[in-house]
Amino acid sequence: MKILALLERCRELGATLTPVDNRVIIKAPQPLPEDVIAALKESKPQLLAELRRQQYECWVLEEWRRTSIPSWRNILIESIEKHDDKREEYARWMLREMLDDPDYKEP
Repeated sequence: MKILALLERCRELGATLTPVDNRVIIKAPQPLPEDVIAALKESKPQLLAELRRQQYECWVLEEWRRTSIPSWRNILIESIEKHDDKREEYARWMLREMLDDPDYKEP
């Protein structure tokens, strides 16, 4: 079973997998099927690498959002004040679609 398919199967079963040092911590509402357990054990090095990669990507995305949202809010305010419709439209799109600003509300 490929790593991404294996992770998806675990998620379907309600399991969360967390890399800790050289181990994978598994939390699930019920024991995982034997074939899934066997696949996890067989692909442990690749599994750890993929879980760490996903953790890193989430951190980078959250950091980008944290640092960018205030700037884009300011750009939106400034573009409204200057009646710059194209820039306002772009700022709204950034806050709504790209940054998923939790406080942004459509007018």
